[in-house]
Amino acid sequence: MDLTALGQSYREGTASWGVALLFGGVAAAAALVLSYGAVRPLVRAFVGHEIEKVRQTRLRRMSYALVLASIFLGAFVLLRALTPPELRARRLAFQLSELGLFLFAGYAVIELGLGFVGEFLPRVRGTSPIAPIIRDLVRVLILAGIFVLGVKQAFPEVDIGALVTTSAILSVVVGLALQESLSNVFSGIMLTIDRPFKPGDWVEVDGKEGKVLDSNWRSTRIHTREDDLIYIPNSTMAKSSIINLTDPTPEHLCRKKVGIEYSAPPNRVRTVLVNMMLHVDGVLKEPAPDVFLIAFEDSSITYELRYWIEAYDRRNRIDSEVMRGVWYHLKREGISIPAPIRDVYLHRHKPERRPEEVIVLLRRVDILAPLKEEDMLMLAEDLSHHLFARGEAICKQGDPGSTFYIIKAGTVGVKVKGSDGVEAEVARLTPGSYFGEMSLLTGEPRSSTCTALEDCELLCLDRDSFGVLLSENPPVAQAMSDILAARSQATKERLHKERETMSKPRTQDEEAGSRRILEKIRGIFGFRR
Repeated sequence: MDLTALGQSYREGTASWGVALLFGGVAAAAALVLSYGAVRPLVRAFVGHEIEKVRQTRLRRMSYALVLASIFLGAFVLLRALTPPELRARRLAFQLSELGLFLFAGYAVIELGLGFVGEFLPRVRGTSPIAPIIRDLVRVLILAGIFVLGVKQAFPEVDIGALVTTSAILSVVVGLALQESLSNVFSGIMLTIDRPFKPGDWVEVDGKEGKVLDSNWRSTRIHTREDDLIYIPNSTMAKSSIINLTDPTPEHLCRKKVGIEYSAPPNRVRTVLVNMMLHVDGVLKEPAPDVFLIAFEDSSITYELRYWIEAYDRRNRIDSEVMRGVWYHLKREGISIPAPIRDVYLHRHKPERRPEEVIVLLRRVDILAPLKEEDMLMLAEDLSHHLFARGEAICKQGDPGSTFYIIKAGTVGVKVKGSDGVEAEVARLTPGSYFGEMSLLTGEPRSSTCTALEDCELLCLDRDSFGVLLSENPPVAQAMSDILAARSQATKERLHKERETMSKPRTQDEEAGSRRILEKIRGIFGFRR
């Protein structure tokens, strides 16, 4: 049998079962190949921006529609080849296969069109995609039209007008039974028109805070910080007060209150806290953070810290860093955060010091080796204790400084940036080590950046105490200059090694550096030989 005869038998519905099965199988196979080779990749490209769970759901739904459309196409071709034209309108199996083909193929075409027009094109143009509820309504309306056309095509004897009238009556009955669901649908339409939020915005609804994922015909999905999903009915959303935390701009003002002791001057407190917030990662420099005095309470003065952030999803972490910085900076400045109690103080209690522990640390500082025991006791009395948090910068390269640090507990990392911008870690200092001596003794800017690698307790000595010490002990100045010159040369060698251009160190360079440093020490403290 030639192809012309096969085509004629298909059109006339007189093909044998073998030929009909061949026609149906080829049609279904071709449809499946086309579906998985072309249509499904297109759908994947259109929904590629969705979260994984939503993307997989839409792909699975489209796959079902394509498979069913292919099956109904194979059945339609098979029955058409077996049924003469005059009998097709009376064969229920043929009519159902035609209607199923209309519906599932129509659904696949609708999904492709909505994905392209409603999501892909807006994403390419940089505009907002069409709201999911609008896409759902368009999908339902078009599917209803396709259903009516499919019924008219597959069942030509059916009265469409009577069907529409019956559907209208049925719609009234269903509407009365589904008032709450219809309320969600129309509320969703109003939310889409008003657009108080969009996917990706952070909102607060009835005390619940989260990130909007999407909104469909029934509910709005919100992803909370606890990694939970909240499904809020659209009717509830329409009746509630919605606070959009990231609109009209992503900048958000945060407020934190803290109680400070009465003896601390407000201007000093404000300076300390503002400088602290300027160094917290995530706090914007513009608008600048600020501190306001709010109230005089029973045991403290209440201050409010106000600062702006842009990454709202990191708010909890930024708030934690700000409050952590409050504790450490106030502690270093000797400003206390009083407990909410009422006590009567006759005098300010000072913690008992243990000079013997401090003197042990001072003895480990090589530049202080020539000092006598009474000199060590004097320095131990002048030392102050400062706490630094892990990751906090103690001093930065290029900043002025007049403080000498001795590490009592913790580890400090020392980094130096060369003139070519290469920054190298030159040392890790442990308890008993010291730093900051160059700026203190010579008046030069800080030559390195020192960072607490863990929570650290440092002993600090200022320039005034050193002035008394050096004026009474000139040999200490010579010892300091020799050690500082050696340190400076070692730092340069480390930087040269980092850039792989290190040259051999020269002893005469160290001697010249020692003389230069000694002259600076004598100049800044105002004494000669």
